[in-house]
Amino acid sequence: MKTGSCRCGNRIFFNNTLCLSCRATVGRCVPCGALTSFTARNDSSACDACGTAAFPCRNQRYRVCHSFITAPNELCRWCKFTKVIPSLNRPNSVARWAAMESAKRRLLVQLDQLGLPPFIDKLIETHPLAFEFREDSVDMNGQQQKVTTGHESGLVTINLAEADSVHRERLRVQLGEPQRTLIGHMRHEVGHYIDWAWASRIARDEYQRLFGEPNSVDYGQAMCRHYEQGPPADWSTRHVSAYATMHPWEDFAETVNVYLDIMAIATTANEIGGRSLDLSPTADPSQLVAGVLEIVVEVSEYNFDLGLAPLLPEKLHTAVLEKLAYVHCLRRNITID
Repeated sequence: MKTGSCRCGNRIFFNNTLCLSCRATVGRCVPCGALTSFTARNDSSACDACGTAAFPCRNQRYRVCHSFITAPNELCRWCKFTKVIPSLNRPNSVARWAAMESAKRRLLVQLDQLGLPPFIDKLIETHPLAFEFREDSVDMNGQQQKVTTGHESGLVTINLAEADSVHRERLRVQLGEPQRTLIGHMRHEVGHYIDWAWASRIARDEYQRLFGEPNSVDYGQAMCRHYEQGPPADWSTRHVSAYATMHPWEDFAETVNVYLDIMAIATTANEIGGRSLDLSPTADPSQLVAGVLEIVVEVSEYNFDLGLAPLLPEKLHTAVLEKLAYVHCLRRNITID
């Protein structure tokens, strides 16, 4: 992820709210997009990057945002994507909400920088994206109401329990999902959104050739079969994950998830690691993936030294690379007639 600079010259990272060198207030200026410092004025602040009068996003009062906007007591463009928040009466819920917003903001900034839905054509109006962060509850009859994480027609619902590291790790091991992280959840669900809002509408024939015809496979039956029988033994030759074998929709969403992982690594490698990977829509996807996998091999070895999991698979088969190339080519500014 791209970094920024404080007025003192110190580097600012994605979630910083205070410069560790000069103690200046730092955050993201929504008008100019910079991670930067802010100089206090009588009734507002000024962005040190563009000079715009800036006011804290309304959610800063809960410490779940670090954005600055042009009007007081309003939500920033990133927080507006969230339509349901958890109870503010429980400290644990607020802390988990903050983790959700951090992952969501990181995802949305990435999508915006890459020119992917919803930040393409007129999709924000025609196919809006929204998030709900909900908690399990008990109804008036004492029945537990479970929240299912998923996507439907542009609405991404995430169970707030996913922000609890113990809960998430237990399910990660139980379900065999190595990328079960908050950002991983959101990238996967946004993969479904990109499918619904964009990919299957502008490149349907290629989509079906690579992932299959979704409507020819009953989703409920496919899900039961996957959890009862597991993936095929040779799943890695055609899919980015075992879960991707369940249904064409899941195959596409998991491919988007890994593509966004790859682009995040590439962006950080260019910004901090001194690499010069071509991240443009016209870049050769096979060369881009190969460059990132070189980084993956190195970082995974560091992880192994500490007893941690590999960053990503160190090798991807031709069929998987073709699917990743399809997602990459969606960025080439294709519009819907």
